[in-house]
Amino acid sequence: MSKALFRAAAALAVLAGLFVAVNRLDKGRTPPVFDAANLPPASLADDNGTFWLLFLGEPESEGLAIETKRETYRDWLNRLPRLERFSWMTPPQTKALGISVWQTLESLPFPKPPGRDWPEFIRGERPRLELLRARFAVLLRRFEVLLGCEKLADFGYRVEWDRPFALSSFIQAVTRFHAALQLLEGEDGRWAEAAAGLLAEFRLGERLTAAAQTMFFHNLGRSIIDISLDAMAGLMNLPGCPRETAETVLRSLPGPEEARFGLRNAFIGEFLWVYERLERGDRWRQSELALRELFPGRPAEQVRMSFEIMIGQRIGRENAGRLRESVFLLFLMKNRTQGYFQDTLEWLLGLDAVLPYRWTTAERKTPSFRSGKLWWLWNPSGRLLYDSLDPAWQKRAVERKYLAQALCDLVRISAEMRLRNDPASGDRGLNEGLGAFAAKDPFSGDAYVWDREKGVLFSVGLDGKGDRGDPATDLVLPVKLSPAGGVTRKPE
Repeated sequence: MSKALFRAAAALAVLAGLFVAVNRLDKGRTPPVFDAANLPPASLADDNGTFWLLFLGEPESEGLAIETKRETYRDWLNRLPRLERFSWMTPPQTKALGISVWQTLESLPFPKPPGRDWPEFIRGERPRLELLRARFAVLLRRFEVLLGCEKLADFGYRVEWDRPFALSSFIQAVTRFHAALQLLEGEDGRWAEAAAGLLAEFRLGERLTAAAQTMFFHNLGRSIIDISLDAMAGLMNLPGCPRETAETVLRSLPGPEEARFGLRNAFIGEFLWVYERLERGDRWRQSELALRELFPGRPAEQVRMSFEIMIGQRIGRENAGRLRESVFLLFLMKNRTQGYFQDTLEWLLGLDAVLPYRWTTAERKTPSFRSGKLWWLWNPSGRLLYDSLDPAWQKRAVERKYLAQALCDLVRISAEMRLRNDPASGDRGLNEGLGAFAAKDPFSGDAYVWDREKGVLFSVGLDGKGDRGDPATDLVLPVKLSPAGGVTRKPE
């Protein structure tokens, strides 16, 4: 019996040794294809308008005096180690503004897809909007300053926001509020000012996406673009909107031949951050990400944390942390893992450069390096770390970029339809069909679709199939033409 146990133990020891030895067979280091020279410049200079994003939620008593706070922000950023986290807790960190303002603005029932009924929203919420305009005058003045900042630069791809969605949600809420006030301007007869305010929002989003070295800034810019486009469509749907407003929108928005909202810089920045993090980063943090992937879900995480606490009580917390890092490193092929991210970057850049309707079946699949029943025998730490950073989420960013591009096309087409729609001539201005418009649906390669009965323009959406303007699957934009408007093309 003892001999059998000894042999079993020896066999297990040999297998464990082989397991460790196999995971020491890393490939040679491959230098990254890109470096910081491939990115737009980062900046902490005084003329970087991005500081106003952080200043928006400071107490009202600060007024427009950003100088002192900017020095504080810059000091935080300058003191960061190259790969440290920028812990901005729950921005904005304020009492007078911040959370209370955010909650107030979020409580407004802003129009959302599929209805996007801005006229109804304005009619129902005008008194409340007027009150909030006076109450949040300082916030709006700061936002106007931000809109006027020509120079916007990322703070650098090495800055990782601890809770970016809080800051992003606050800025989006302020943008929606400002957009709603522009529609009030239009309804009061100041159409040119309303259009100019919404176009200023759009250009702010464009500048943020162009300057982004991180997905945080790119996604924020794209969200601002979506909000401004949605509100522009709502402005043109307001009763009495003059032709001049449609002319301004059509002239000012980028045409289909222009490159828009590209993700290349943000993807490269994210890749460089991960590449450097693997080279000399925080192994405790990396092991934490890998363990969350290995034991997903709250129940599993609670069991894991209880086990770690027990181990920490036995051998000491610091020793337990070192043990976890050592085990993670033991089964990490650093160079091979960097190769995973480089391959995925090339895949993402390919998707970003090609319209979705041209994506092949293979290109639509997210690269996976955790396949097969025995995947855990080969670089398990690296594969788990790769999956924890969610390349599928990065692909969704590409899809959202093309949805924003399609929405921009739909808003331009709706403006052009209004200019072609002459009540005195019936259908004559629209009867060529949407094929007469230059823009093509990036998800089908064909013309966008106009449904006269529903009064909607639509893109076939992410699935590329088209469901007769079903907002569950298609990208739908309501268009209210004058009574004489006609059909451009009916859905098949």
